[in-house]
Amino acid sequence: MWDVQLLSCLQRGVDKSGSIVTTDAFEPTWLGPFSGSVHSVAPAEVALEKLLAAGAPALAEPLVAQRVATVGQKGIVLSEGEDESSLARWGTHFSSAVAALQALPDSMVDPKRRRERRKYQELLLIEQSRWPDLASVRSTAFILCADHKPPEYGLPKQLYSRQTPDSLLSWESFGPLLDQFISAVSPTGAPTWEAAGSMLRQALTTIVFETFKNTHDHARSEVTGADVQTSVRGLYCRFYSIHEVESALAALRLPTATPAERYLASFVQREPKPGVRFSPRPAIEGFLEISVIDSGPGMAARWIGKRKDLDDGRSQLEAVLSCFQKGRTTTGSNGRGFGLWKVLMSLEQLRGFISVRTNAIHAYRQFGFAFDLASTETTDGARVPKEQLLDWKRGLSTVPSNYPEVKGTVVSFLIPMGGA
Repeated sequence: MWDVQLLSCLQRGVDKSGSIVTTDAFEPTWLGPFSGSVHSVAPAEVALEKLLAAGAPALAEPLVAQRVATVGQKGIVLSEGEDESSLARWGTHFSSAVAALQALPDSMVDPKRRRERRKYQELLLIEQSRWPDLASVRSTAFILCADHKPPEYGLPKQLYSRQTPDSLLSWESFGPLLDQFISAVSPTGAPTWEAAGSMLRQALTTIVFETFKNTHDHARSEVTGADVQTSVRGLYCRFYSIHEVESALAALRLPTATPAERYLASFVQREPKPGVRFSPRPAIEGFLEISVIDSGPGMAARWIGKRKDLDDGRSQLEAVLSCFQKGRTTTGSNGRGFGLWKVLMSLEQLRGFISVRTNAIHAYRQFGFAFDLASTETTDGARVPKEQLLDWKRGLSTVPSNYPEVKGTVVSFLIPMGGA
């Protein structure tokens, strides 16, 4: 169960430098979604149980998949066999599916082994054609694109109607797909604050659509214009029940908690102390995670291009913020960007959370019951969120910390679901 895995993951410590120390569950250490290294010995080998353990904390599984894609540029060996019987194990988890889509290391020259890996990848992608199977609700669901594969199975029909690069779903068609994702993982279909305005559901659809469309427009090729050698893009959904969050809270140590864990904890109902005024909170059923991932050059690298190197964290963060601005794209077109301000406004009304991990940047904003206070006043006197993202390690600071360079981008959203 998720809560048991999370409880064990919350026992990790912090060393004197402030870096999170990983436990044996995260071996090899580069798999740890919040660890300070993505270096591995060659050839890199991954085991299914290690992938699942590393992906247990909130928002962790897409970050683990991103690390797999980063290390996978030099090839990855799966610790278990690569035949059809193992597809049931490796093909049903997001991070392990991404691992299976990586190439074999160049040092493995056995042509039979390479044919087996390619056949295995084809079977894994074809398997997606049966999604969604809503006979049973699971806690996670995902759809993956593999642009380096033939489009008839590399581009899933759920996202590309004719399974061609020019048939990406429209905004109007994306809403029903998002509903399918929610139905596949969540026992409740509506955000808790849906009643705050009918436009919020449309806003959520637009946010996710524009985020995925950005992978289509910018993540299939490198900054040089060459195709991404192993191009994996996808949508991922996960549901965290409030009971699982409450169980994990007992072991939560705030000094080592991630911003996502602090955000989840802020919604747990508590008995007020005598004499303390306490605003009543709605009883929610859980949280919906929606993550968009790609293995492209990364938001900062794409925006900065060849104008300067990526050593400057502030420049990277400014580049990420620029990528969110409406109408500002790296293609020279007018673009359809939703705009960071509108994203944050919608998340504030939904009491949501956003995390962005790309290149050497990991930033977030949250609008739970512990507000980050980063707001400004409009000309009509309304308070609105500032167009900024906060550093994952520094809490309320916009000064970026040092993070290991990763491949591609992961943008994750958390939305409270159900209740009244």
